[in-house]
Amino acid sequence: MNVLVSSAGRRGALVRLIRETLRPYGGRVCAVDMGPWSSACRLADAWQLVPRFDDEEFFEAVAEFCKRNDVELIVPTHDLELAVYSRLSPLFESLGIHVACSGTKTVEIASDKLKTFHFLKQVGIPTVECWDVEDSAALPYPLVIKPRCGSGSDGVRIAEDEEELRFYHKRTPNPVVQSRAAGDEYTINFFVGPNRECLSAVPHLRVETRGGEVSKCVTKRHYPLIEIAQQLAASLPDARGPLCFQAFCNDDEIRVIEINARFGGGYPIAHQAGANFVQLLIEMV
Repeated sequence: MNVLVSSAGRRGALVRLIRETLRPYGGRVCAVDMGPWSSACRLADAWQLVPRFDDEEFFEAVAEFCKRNDVELIVPTHDLELAVYSRLSPLFESLGIHVACSGTKTVEIASDKLKTFHFLKQVGIPTVECWDVEDSAALPYPLVIKPRCGSGSDGVRIAEDEEELRFYHKRTPNPVVQSRAAGDEYTINFFVGPNRECLSAVPHLRVETRGGEVSKCVTKRHYPLIEIAQQLAASLPDARGPLCFQAFCNDDEIRVIEINARFGGGYPIAHQAGANFVQLLIEMV
């Protein structure tokens, strides 16, 4: 089996772990990216530049590369390309190519901060509050303001008072305003099987981040977070494969702030802890 990492960027550790898992099968790791300076592409066995995910030629470029390299599994890694891959998944499947991506309903929830908030409230998972900026005078500062459909930490700002909130609100595309969660920040990588069951969940404490992705972390056997992963697997409408969510935890409470329908940036530490999501994907295919 050959595997393609899409939007490979600097996910060199993921490329190495996939190659390590594929070795007994004699498979290769391929990569595509829209930028010519991807370090992960240089680590792959074959790679190619492709158009941006919203370009009308994106599908043909990726499909042609997959056919030429006998790719059977595509692993998307960037939030903004997930909606495209979930929509095109049937077309890839018709070519014998499986896409490691949740269905369109789950991707829609995960990619929209306001929809994530309403979903978490609906299923009873603790989260941060969201408000309309028009009621800003009575809000509990400091507040977090961010793009409703952003990726990573792009555009995320902390507003200490009403003046700062209105300043950032004018400069943030399609903004949402949230309460600021307290405590330690965790990411939980989890894997959803074909029957919407959580097959594995590994929380890690985010020690250091870069561009919204974790660069230093340590695994923790945090059972309440593992239980939330199980609840998400059962509650998300068409989740499958690798996902992750972020939460802040202290002694008194947990607040889930984000869901991502993809491999988390810190997935390699879950892999090293024994949770081989790549192997699970291969078995599913």
